Amino acid sequence: MPEDKKTLNKGLDALLGQSNTNQRAVKEIDLNKIKPGRFQPRSNFDSEKLEELTASIKNQGVLSPILVRELGLNEYEVIAGERRLRASKMAKLKTIPCLVDQKQDQDALVSALIENLQREDLNPVEEARGLDRLKREFGLTQEEVATSTGKARSTIANSLRLLSLPPRVLDMLSAGQIEKGHAKLLASLDPEEAEKAAENIIKNKLSVKDLNKLSNHKKTSKSVNKNNKDTDILNIEQEMSGDFGHKIEIESKNKKSGKVSIFYKTLDELDIIISKLKK
Repeated sequence: MPEDKKTLNKGLDALLGQSNTNQRAVKEIDLNKIKPGRFQPRSNFDSEKLEELTASIKNQGVLSPILVRELGLNEYEVIAGERRLRASKMAKLKTIPCLVDQKQDQDALVSALIENLQREDLNPVEEARGLDRLKREFGLTQEEVATSTGKARSTIANSLRLLSLPPRVLDMLSAGQIEKGHAKLLASLDPEEAEKAAENIIKNKLSVKDLNKLSNHKKTSKSVNKNNKDTDILNIEQEMSGDFGHKIEIESKNKKSGKVSIFYKTLDELDIIISKLKK
């Protein structure tokens, strides 16, 4: 078993209390007393699969208890098992078997995330938003998010980068029209370019490998164009960069128009550039 999967399994056991299941009583709880999870990272529930689960529950009952936490007297919230809760309601059950925990908000979100990640129930956008919520709401670093979820820090960073994509591209990713591998490459593009590239992927059914080849070709073309710049423009770029204190590039679209780009490597450097431009 891969190390990542072992860590994830271990994290799930610890957070969902699997190692202590035999020591904790399963309690039948009235469905009307259980609220949907506030920290449920899934926003899309496949209706067909939900109906299949409902049919299974009608025939076999709920075979695995859901995990809930107590909010108050006879009031509970789902931590893990949202689909089983929904299907049980659709199956017209009165009660559902539950393991009751006393998790705090952060633990509840982590548990819900891990359960869905292990079952591979989340699409890439839901996963990224869940990780981002964990990071923002509880003030965690990427390293702490990685430790909490049992995932590599690089995986967390790559997932969070997807949220920089334009909303339209995120919708395409959520709907499965483009793959996560596509999205990782698109995240390095400007929003407008990313949208056009995503449309091209869908229209021409490009694989991640195809997109990668196109991206490398464009980078090569840009490099060639840069090398073919007029000597006068290169001299102006060098002079402006020296005077301004930051790298500046000039891109000519035609004889009358183009754009000037100022580059920075840190947010502090960006603040300095902004203050210089305001003077």
